[in-house]
Amino acid sequence: MEYPNWHLPDEVREQLGERFEALQQERGFDYFEVATTQQSKVGGYPSWTQPPDWPNCAGCGTRMEHLLSVTATEAGMGRWLPLDERNPNQDQAATPSWRAEADPAALDTFGHHMGLGDLGGMYFFVCRTCPNTPYTHRYDC
Repeated sequence: MEYPNWHLPDEVREQLGERFEALQQERGFDYFEVATTQQSKVGGYPSWTQPPDWPNCAGCGTRMEHLLSVTATEAGMGRWLPLDERNPNQDQAATPSWRAEADPAALDTFGHHMGLGDLGGMYFFVCRTCPNTPYTHRYDC
């Protein structure tokens, strides 16, 4: 399950805080490594580089739903790498997906190879409540 990287609600932060501290001490993985993803994706949470800037729908005034992120970072950076993109010489069972290394030949073909500011991204939002499904975007770098 993915959680927000910047704006984790206080009640969730309190519930998960001790678990993530224990994980950090026991295995060396921090919250950011195991609970968020910074790459292009459909759904989940925006991987804001700057403080969150959630848009509200102009029609109904509610916070819009994150639809899509296109970010400068991709799985070649070592995060959330699909099984079929991993290095075949790596012990798949012992290596969590966020620590996996890609097959060097696969990295040349993986991802979009775009620079979006200083590791920034484009975040697209939609309101599925309103007629005509209004949409908007945000950009940060």
